[in-house]
Amino acid sequence: MEQDLAGFIPSDTVTDHEEQFALTDLLKCDYFKKYRKGYYSARDAGLLNRYRNYVTLLEDLNDIYAYNEQHARSYAKRFRESSKDWRNCEAIFSEVIVYRAYIRGVNEGLIRGIHLETTESDIIVERLDGSKMFLEVFCVMPSFPPPDENEKIKVYSVKTHTQTEMASIRQKLLRKISKQSQLKKPRENFSVIELNDVSIAGDFAVLSSLSGGYKLTLDMQSREVVSMGYDWANSVFDDPSTQWLKGIIYFSLGNYESRKFIFNPKFSSASGPSLTTPK
Repeated sequence: MEQDLAGFIPSDTVTDHEEQFALTDLLKCDYFKKYRKGYYSARDAGLLNRYRNYVTLLEDLNDIYAYNEQHARSYAKRFRESSKDWRNCEAIFSEVIVYRAYIRGVNEGLIRGIHLETTESDIIVERLDGSKMFLEVFCVMPSFPPPDENEKIKVYSVKTHTQTEMASIRQKLLRKISKQSQLKKPRENFSVIELNDVSIAGDFAVLSSLSGGYKLTLDMQSREVVSMGYDWANSVFDDPSTQWLKGIIYFSLGNYESRKFIFNPKFSSASGPSLTTPK
């Protein structure tokens, strides 16, 4: 017996996740609509980022909702309030990615809990012994305005990897420390940086900006390389404002599982015996 399939719309992973999404009102927000459209465009072009896309956004928020409904609703409120501000919503997504990554540790008994206390830090991870990591998350994405109507090609200068430019990762970090007193408190502070553009993804932009840059020394007579590498003699950790920054965590394009750490070599001497575990 043949069935009339007229008007039948097959489901796919997007519609399946939307049906199971706990915060359905967010699906009407501009940011979520754009991400939905972008998901299909990237998928059809074979360019879908499996770590950071519309489906992972829904999954991450659902996982947070299952762990702590109040925290999920807090993120939802921020998404709604910033729905038309793409860059701000991308920064919130970065926080969601980081938060969600620690839920598994809680479920496996490796972490005691995850806390949201906006006056203290973006995310607080409490270890089993009661000690805490205070995470300040920010999302780095160069701004590439579209070409003018009569321009076929527009050339941009990416300065994220430099040390003194306002757009550099180093200066963004120092401004964040200056504006927010949280990173100046004597405790285990970590700055978490997501490199949210393919033009800056990977190690170079972060390591070059936070160090004195990548230096190559040549012997002018033999023309052989004498030394090469990042110059940490003049690093961001030499700035007095980083005294209470224990380290920097960075990751690219949503892949927090592959995050890397840069520890502040001056933190232990700065903390000394007076540093106590926050309760």
